[in-house]
Amino acid sequence: MSLLTPGDEDRRRCPRFSCGGEAKIVCLPSNGLVLPGRMRDLSLGGCCIETASALDCGTRTEIVVRINSASFRAVSQVTAIRGRAGIGMEFVHLSARGKDMLADVVEGLARLQALVNQLRSARRDAEAEMLLRELEREGFRAILLNQHLPALGAVPSRERRGEASAGADSEPSIAEAQAEIVPVDLFI
Repeated sequence: MSLLTPGDEDRRRCPRFSCGGEAKIVCLPSNGLVLPGRMRDLSLGGCCIETASALDCGTRTEIVVRINSASFRAVSQVTAIRGRAGIGMEFVHLSARGKDMLADVVEGLARLQALVNQLRSARRDAEAEMLLRELEREGFRAILLNQHLPALGAVPSRERRGEASAGADSEPSIAEAQAEIVPVDLFI
């Protein structure tokens, strides 16, 4: 039984894309038993399928994959066991039509993943911009700039900004309160 470690993912020849769909697995040589499964991810070179039945590494199978309206059949080999319910499979043989169908499905998944990544990036950018506006409104932008970009110069004190100082009992200026501020990583 082979278990993947985090570094194993880097050895893949083709990028995998998360997807949903159905799989029907028949062990070769066939005894007539069809194992149902759910697709977890797919690439041009293989897939990961969740199934209730355990298969051993090296087992040769024939699988029928159905994702949305597309389906194809492939001879595959179990290359990894992922947890109790997941199996990694490498496609060993596909017909020319099966290869075309697989390429179309993977291309669609790649486009979808690119759109999702763009949306996530735009959301992060919008959230960062909103946070900066909020910090600016609250007067903390100068503190953040002073801490993270000291080349821009010191934060102006109240006197230099035209505010009158109320004496020693007044609350400290932003520049004086700087040591009390904990830096926050905005890009988590």
